[in-house]
Amino acid sequence: MLKEHRPSLYPTEEWDDLLDIKIAKLSKEGTNTDQLTYVHAVQSGLHLLNESLDKSHTLSQDIHNTTGSYWHGIMHRMEGDYSNSKYWFRQVGDHPVFTLLLQQVKEIYRQSHAEYESISSDNLKGRLDKLVSSSSWDPYGFVDLVQQQVTVARDDNAEQLLQHIQWIEIKLLLQYCYDKSGGTAFDF
Repeated sequence: MLKEHRPSLYPTEEWDDLLDIKIAKLSKEGTNTDQLTYVHAVQSGLHLLNESLDKSHTLSQDIHNTTGSYWHGIMHRMEGDYSNSKYWFRQVGDHPVFTLLLQQVKEIYRQSHAEYESISSDNLKGRLDKLVSSSSWDPYGFVDLVQQQVTVARDDNAEQLLQHIQWIEIKLLLQYCYDKSGGTAFDF
């Protein structure tokens, strides 16, 4: 299921209502308080994959660490509240996921050269170039890219590339949370 569905940059409704029920029933037994925080973080991320922004928001705002702020920032970016998203990314600071995220985004950028070249917006291309040439992940730059795409450019090729980047971001953060919850590797 997760391999076939990449959440929208700006979802308008849940992808699968039944999936929300399954996510809510994830086992929490045998976890200590710190692990339970990350079980909730996994649930928050899974709700974002299902495009259930309200359910993700409810969970993420009760996770009082940088990872909860990260989920919160992604959720607000997906709902189109870009300034609020940046607020939450300021709360994140430098997250452990950022280094691997930037590496994988640079690789996708190299592999997607044909799609990149077919992006019609010079503004988007310039912002994308800046994002991938940076020495560290810039969550604010990615928020700006998504905002430009959703509100102005609406370029199909850019949409696909940005959705892929968002997919990588969510996968990496989910894996991080799952590991912290005491789980083992996800198979995406």
